Amino acid sequence: MYLPPVLRPLAAEGLTTPAVQRIAEAPFSVVRGVPGSYSAERLAGVVDGWQRLGDCVWLRASDVRPTELAPALAAACLHRWSAEEPGPDVRLNEELTRAPEGAVIVLELGNRVTTALTRLVKAIRPTITARGVRMVVVAESRWHSPVVRGPDCVVSASDLVDRAPLEQRPQRLINRYGAVVDDLRAAAQLWSPDAVDEALDEAHHLPSLLGRLTTTLLERLTPDQRSALQVALTVGYWHPQMGTGSVTSEQLRPWLVPMEQQWGWLRPIWAPALRRELTKPANAKRANYAPAPAQTAPRQGVLEARLLGSLEVRLDGAPVRSWNGQRGTSVLRYLLHRRRHACARDELLEEFWPGVPPAAARNRLQVAVSGLRKAFLDVSSVNLVEYADGTYRINEDLTVEVDVETFERELCAGAAAERAHTKDEARTAYHRAIALYRGDFVSDAPFEQWTVLPRESLRIKLIDALDRLSRIELAEGRIDDCIATAHRMLDLDPCREDAHRLLMRCYASQGRTYQAIRQYGFCERILRATIDTGPALDTIRLYDAIRSS
Repeated sequence: MYLPPVLRPLAAEGLTTPAVQRIAEAPFSVVRGVPGSYSAERLAGVVDGWQRLGDCVWLRASDVRPTELAPALAAACLHRWSAEEPGPDVRLNEELTRAPEGAVIVLELGNRVTTALTRLVKAIRPTITARGVRMVVVAESRWHSPVVRGPDCVVSASDLVDRAPLEQRPQRLINRYGAVVDDLRAAAQLWSPDAVDEALDEAHHLPSLLGRLTTTLLERLTPDQRSALQVALTVGYWHPQMGTGSVTSEQLRPWLVPMEQQWGWLRPIWAPALRRELTKPANAKRANYAPAPAQTAPRQGVLEARLLGSLEVRLDGAPVRSWNGQRGTSVLRYLLHRRRHACARDELLEEFWPGVPPAAARNRLQVAVSGLRKAFLDVSSVNLVEYADGTYRINEDLTVEVDVETFERELCAGAAAERAHTKDEARTAYHRAIALYRGDFVSDAPFEQWTVLPRESLRIKLIDALDRLSRIELAEGRIDDCIATAHRMLDLDPCREDAHRLLMRCYASQGRTYQAIRQYGFCERILRATIDTGPALDTIRLYDAIRSS
């Protein structure tokens, strides 16, 4: 199970409003309002006030198909209430019968409130009533929930938030947007009250407020924080292990909502402003980011490292061929991936030797680092790993080139060129980035826990680069190149329907109707076998159009 959609937000304290009291007394409630009015962390605070956050099932299902809503909720219940892994035959009513008495289910649907919700609530209402389970459905939409026969309570999302501290501000901007009010408070506390005041004074409507504040705050961010926001904008979530720098979700307010297990969730209302501003080049001057001082000592060498695929390391062009122990290479990968900040000894001990007595763990770490240093003696006398003040890091006197960082720089260059409408430069940059991706991140150590999130994050970035490249190639009439790129996308994600449609269009444009129809058949079979569903309506319509022509 992909965990972020079932993780709970960190609870935020708030006043006990009449709306909160109505939810507390109702078995089935609907919280609704315009986008930007719903504050997940406030609702988590409400549930925490009932002392039920520990066994609360929380599911963000805005991207879940209506037919898959019940299985997704069943898997979320199994994850929260049982140690078992969700299987293919998990059933919702069976899981609800195992619910702790008085448990709470929060189901976030965004704008996707359909008749499937009616059927779902009708099917499970007897079970949750018998178990004393309270269910809260969040429908952040402008129309009334289609659920008939209840709900027992409908409240406005903005009524969950105390707006008093900002009452002096223009009510037309914040009166209906409770979540935005929370975000403004967080931004004022983390960055600058003046920046929030200035944005409020200059904004004429909510989009301009979000845009002005985003523009102002992005100038204060470090490169690592900007990169983290890029990832969050792509996948909707963020975790410190998804990047090379040490960036927490709390450092990405107001855009991200901190959740448990160090995850952060991108609040959807900020996405348009973020997408627009992150496409602009970063300012050279940053208010809170001081450039590194100029180097006064000469560099001792150039360290080249490849983490995409199997580990390869060169020092001044000479490859390191023999390693003294597996743990040494694990520590090296870890330090290279986090080379912009020192790693505390306890951090390494917890990562690689959990549960080992402290003295033994420290000894093993020293042996691993010593083995690393000996491995590099064959090519240089430079001390690769430095230890000072209780932390380890790669020797700062080395010029370090890591393929993951180059890969991300090329992606940024391609996106910038694409925004500047220089398609040739964009295509070249994307090709360079894709060529660097020789395999998944640290593919020769697939079971090390810390590698999981960076691996998935980089795969998503690669697929996004392939998608962007394919659009450029299709627009320029490079059909054969586009076909090759689409196949590369399907190698990574066979269920990606837009890649199947792209191939169908390419084949049809070349008069290869048979291959286009065969591609549809392959798409249908792989979807049935993998996720037990059929092609989307857009894919079916394209298939019908190609077949009829």
